[in-house]
Amino acid sequence: MLDKEITNLLTYAELHLMLDELDKARAARQIVRLLKLDGYSPLYESDENAVDVDGMTSPNKLLEPLIASAVERGAVASDKTAELKADIMDALLLRPSEINDLFADTASVNRQKAFDFLYDYSVKSGYVDLDECAKNDRWEAKELKSKIEVIINVMPQASSSDYPPCALCYENEGYGASANKRTVSVDIDGEDWFFTYSRHQYFDKHGVLVNKSHTPPTDGKDMLGKLACAADFMGADGFVGINAAAENGGAKNSVHEHFQTGYRYAPELRAGYGNRYKSREYPYIELGTVDWYNTVIRLSHSNREKVVEFADKLISAWNGYSDERISNSDGKSNFANVVARKIGGKYVFDIILRSNGVKKPRIPAEYNEIKTDALGLTDLLGYFVLPTKLSEQLQKVRLYLDGTTPFDKAALPADTKPFGGMIERMLKEQGGTVSSLEAKLNLHDEIDAACEKILSQSAVFDAETIKPFFESLGIYEL
Repeated sequence: MLDKEITNLLTYAELHLMLDELDKARAARQIVRLLKLDGYSPLYESDENAVDVDGMTSPNKLLEPLIASAVERGAVASDKTAELKADIMDALLLRPSEINDLFADTASVNRQKAFDFLYDYSVKSGYVDLDECAKNDRWEAKELKSKIEVIINVMPQASSSDYPPCALCYENEGYGASANKRTVSVDIDGEDWFFTYSRHQYFDKHGVLVNKSHTPPTDGKDMLGKLACAADFMGADGFVGINAAAENGGAKNSVHEHFQTGYRYAPELRAGYGNRYKSREYPYIELGTVDWYNTVIRLSHSNREKVVEFADKLISAWNGYSDERISNSDGKSNFANVVARKIGGKYVFDIILRSNGVKKPRIPAEYNEIKTDALGLTDLLGYFVLPTKLSEQLQKVRLYLDGTTPFDKAALPADTKPFGGMIERMLKEQGGTVSSLEAKLNLHDEIDAACEKILSQSAVFDAETIKPFFESLGIYEL
């Protein structure tokens, strides 16, 4: 029997998930059914070896014996344990309507506390599993011009076939491995959207705002208006951004309209102005380029409509722009990522200009291994997310740097061969092999520098080459 384990989980839910005393018996019966047990007898006596449920911030340790028993008894297949965990926790959680009411009531008094409540609930419900997130290899690139963060993602990716009809859809709340997911409803420019926290947490309190309809992203002025409205929802401590909704837009927005959100200012957002400018048509809008690796134009003003109007004109002009450096004759090579904030009553837009029409120098072979996919919004903000396979590849590379494995460039295995030149150069710079710790730190520095170069190569203008584009819009430098 699992009476003690179920009792501990019910106590955890009372303390951390607002499970009402009147709902405990029903929740227990649901868990018994899910685990395919014969019954459950509540335990009330004190136990000097009892688990410190009060100090827990995650249900994982309480779920482990229940899941292990279910697998051992054949009550659940070993590849379906994520769904069972979510279903068990769902039996203990507040209903979506109750979460929405609590969020709205709290936000009416203190918006940030409402977001903090939802985040804490998402963590303690097990939906945002910080134990899993901690498995990602991540570090801050402290030696670079800007302290970008590098994340090698090792969290498992669920198959898109597991979702109805995609991973972002509103219907996932209460379904499958997302049964313990909770969302709050949001009005975004007159449309029904919802907000929830991301399971991956690539940065602090990483969240998503999603259209309740399975609809493709809008573009142009409509999209910018929604971003401004979303910035209002997020409040002064948050940001909201979007990947390019463009034909050749690198890491594109998905077929389901959504925005990425966060609370701690990303490295790019912490960067200040590089140069200041003024628009003849919109002289009241604060305008400048950002001191960042790629080409970022920042504009701000308290009038939402005017900021959106100007941002739309700027992006539209960029989409059709060509010069001797930028080949965009078909109007499909240029695109932009956009981030919006609401700071001190002003709407602040960071527009990141991108182009596939700029000729770039060839990059070293290892760069294609370090960053296998196109740059997305997260990368551009300074949270460089690298592929799962890189974790194992770098472990093998480190063995050559610390001397555990003799280095023979010609005999490198296929998955390490792209790093051959890098290993050879690093061994020379190190003066031979070094300790395992030093090899790891040197390798981190190497990855940091590569990420910085990849980001820098996405720039389309510098302070001089941007002038013709700005002049075409009646923008001059102060």
